[in-house]
Amino acid sequence: MQTNKFVVVLIHGHGVDASIWDGIYADLVLETTVLKPDFARSTTHATIEGYAEDLYAQLQAIQAEKAVLVGHSMGGYIALAFADRYPDMVQGLVLYHSTPVADDENRREVRRQAIAGLKTDGTAPFIQKQLPKMVSPAYPDDKIQTLINRYLDLPADALIAGMTAMLNRPDRTHVLRTATFPVLLVLGRDDQIIPYDKTAQLADLSSQVSVVPIEQAGHLSMVEQPEASLNVLQTFLRKF
Repeated sequence: MQTNKFVVVLIHGHGVDASIWDGIYADLVLETTVLKPDFARSTTHATIEGYAEDLYAQLQAIQAEKAVLVGHSMGGYIALAFADRYPDMVQGLVLYHSTPVADDENRREVRRQAIAGLKTDGTAPFIQKQLPKMVSPAYPDDKIQTLINRYLDLPADALIAGMTAMLNRPDRTHVLRTATFPVLLVLGRDDQIIPYDKTAQLADLSSQVSVVPIEQAGHLSMVEQPEASLNVLQTFLRKF
């Protein structure tokens, strides 16, 4: 892998922060330049495109010409918006427990209810309900509690901003269909949020798209199975 040709960008999802990548970051940074933006406390972006523009500014600040975008969940939506606007900057795209498909009305209603709950009850009930859904049912309870405790201090306003942006995001399936760069879908076999079977079918959109499952993992394989997650990313990055 040529370390001076691109920046690897690890974009975290909603309800967590950039520390979610800590289990694999130290090994990745030994091989290439890694940017780990943190949007978890940002309250200024009303749209996914706003987060993508923030990311663009960060890449411009370090004079990055090319990036491999690794977007986890909401981070995948940000990566897709970035790739839609700045395709020439994208060396590769990893949708990490994420999807280009927009929410259906049922999912939008779930998000509206979550926003209402965050406004009335604050962060703690949301995190306590959401984090257990983000891991495999086999993940140990004590480790789930550790994750919950880590993210209880996320600002409710920032969580509301992110949820609102996800609720209103457009479908970006066309980004996969027309991609001129390799796209990898990393999917947890036990993901309760982004179902494996349905999402894996997106590989049919283009010969650029491939799928890798991570066994015994839900929506947070970088935490649940860090060794397997690191191996998947290293294998993808060695294409470049």
